[in-house]
Amino acid sequence: MKKEINVSLRNLGTVNKNMVTISTDKGSANLYFSYQTLVAVDGKVSRNIWSKTTGKLLNELEPNKKFRVSHEEVKKTAQVRLKALL
Repeated sequence: MKKEINVSLRNLGTVNKNMVTISTDKGSANLYFSYQTLVAVDGKVSRNIWSKTTGKLLNELEPNKKFRVSHEEVKKTAQVRLKALL
C-alpha cells in the first residue's frame, strides 16, 4: 500500500523563520528552522547557541529558557518523530 506524505513550508515572517510540516496517515510533525538549521520540533525548543536573530525565533517558540533543551535533543526528537511518521 502506497503511503501519502505531505510536506509544507510556511514562512513565519522573516527569512530566518520557517516551519516545515510533514504529515502522513500516522500523524504530523512541525519542524522549525532558523535559516537552514533545525531549532525546534513539536514543542521541543533548543537553547540558543547561535545568533540574536535565531534567539528571537526561539523566544517566540519558547519564551521560558528553563524549558529549552540541547540542540542534540532537538535533533534526536526530530529523528524519532520522523521515523514514527514514515
